[in-house]
Amino acid sequence: MSDEVVQAADGYDLYSEEFRADPHAQYAAMRAGCPVAHTDKWGGSYLLAEYDDIRDVARDADRFTSRAIEVAGPLEAAGGLYLPPLTSDPPEHKAHRDVLMPYFMPARVAEMEPMIRAEARRLVTALAERGGGDVITDYAQPLTLTVLTSILGVPQGGQFHDWMIRMIRVGPTDQSVRAQAVREIIDYLADLLEQRAGASAGGTDLLSYLTTAEMDGEPLSRKHRIGAAFLVLIAGADTTWSAIGSTLWHLAGNPADRERLVADPSLIDTAVEEFLRYYAPVTVGRLAKEDVELHGRCIHAGERVVLPFGAANRDPAVFADPDEVQVDRRRNRHLTFGSGPHRCLGSNLARLEVKITLEEWLRAMPDFRLVEGAQVAWSGGQTRGPEAVDFVVESAAVPAATAIR
Repeated sequence: MSDEVVQAADGYDLYSEEFRADPHAQYAAMRAGCPVAHTDKWGGSYLLAEYDDIRDVARDADRFTSRAIEVAGPLEAAGGLYLPPLTSDPPEHKAHRDVLMPYFMPARVAEMEPMIRAEARRLVTALAERGGGDVITDYAQPLTLTVLTSILGVPQGGQFHDWMIRMIRVGPTDQSVRAQAVREIIDYLADLLEQRAGASAGGTDLLSYLTTAEMDGEPLSRKHRIGAAFLVLIAGADTTWSAIGSTLWHLAGNPADRERLVADPSLIDTAVEEFLRYYAPVTVGRLAKEDVELHGRCIHAGERVVLPFGAANRDPAVFADPDEVQVDRRRNRHLTFGSGPHRCLGSNLARLEVKITLEEWLRAMPDFRLVEGAQVAWSGGQTRGPEAVDFVVESAAVPAATAIR
């Protein structure tokens, strides 16, 4: 491995306009040379680009800790947020995960389908009647936040969107903004949890459940209850609305794929997996617990490693024609939801939201396109997705409310 190859890949900036617009150019260059890059920017990190490395580090709790999953920010602050089970390591991780598991089992997620479909249909009906809008602010964000507030059992409100933007989008590059948002979220959840604990039993929402849940025969600590609720709120927000936004952005600009799904809805399940592969929104961090050598580079104990699941999903060693969207791709071992014990707890819910989106959107608006000349900006860092997708409807078939199933 030559110094020239290393230097060509080093110094990346996860938040630069170039990287946000097309990180896959960076990943491809790394795979062609050294698949491990280093930067001193945003607290410093090592970036991986190959499927096997990303999968293996995600699974390797012996050498890498999950206590700091953020991809930027000062390393001395890493691990400050307690979000069980996301930031938990073995042996506690399984018990922490088991606490939340009942709310994300396939049967429980299936029970949410009527609510999600009704909200999706309400939103697409309004957009079809209007003749266009912005996929993100008019559909993906309100749908996603409706689902999350329903699970948590909290009233809907504009503060959730504001918190997500300040904490996840702005926060990594402005720690004061992040810290204020974190304080506001913790105070809000702590107050609600206290209210639920003092209310009569019988609530089925997640916050009510957390007030009575036990682990190893003991009630959850206050810190654990707040952290678990915090995790559910942030983990399923901009990740899911970014996946939805990317999917609809693709269909607005690729009429052949859109027409194929309209003509053959049986492809939708397969297409969902392909859109999740191709537009994987999530990148996570790990901290090395000991010195680890990867491809001739030494990652020292305490240093951050960045795992872009989207890079793994474009590795030509694993996927045929990885840079093509194939809505009928059958072999699709993507890492969009991670791998191993930390595989995303909400994967079933995210899949359902994207699937319902495709079904309801294409039923209501089978022919839509991007606004002429619209330029899409992409978010970067922890989550990649389009900031706005302005579209117009060419033809619409507004669904009847009675058809909701």
